[in-house]
Amino acid sequence: MTHTPTLPPDDRGMWRRLVSRSHPDAGGDHELFIWTVATRVAVCSDLRTEITRVERWAPSTQGTGERVPFDEDASLEVLTDRAVAMAEAVAEPYGYLLRQVADCEPAEDGPLRDQQRCGASFKSLAAIGHGVGMTKAECVQWHRIAEAIPLSQRHAGHILSRLKRRAA
Repeated sequence: MTHTPTLPPDDRGMWRRLVSRSHPDAGGDHELFIWTVATRVAVCSDLRTEITRVERWAPSTQGTGERVPFDEDASLEVLTDRAVAMAEAVAEPYGYLLRQVADCEPAEDGPLRDQQRCGASFKSLAAIGHGVGMTKAECVQWHRIAEAIPLSQRHAGHILSRLKRRAA
């Protein structure tokens, strides 16, 4: 009899904390960060099918369900560096999408500044997923990656504009 472990909701927050604390900008080590993200993907990938089945395409692990949980005082530069570093540790197309934010510069004022102070909307993340042909299960994983960083709405808009330019 094989027992398939499931992650209680609290464990998802623990993974997020572990990934964020191992990041070099938080005093961690680059290799440790890459290993931590890869380990999380390996451990949680077996659970992805079960989580998807249980949640029935519920995008958010926490929060209101409209946006990635986000600290409005987070530094766009730090989160951008975190996304680019995570791109090395995740499968495609996630790595490709995360590399698109490498040139996302902070805005001093206006709507772009407001976008960098809130989490990416799950609607924007779904549009990104649709733009690269993700399945529902892949979109759920994309949402999890966006939450782990966390991606801002500014990042999501930047990725969408890069995808649109590439399609044109």
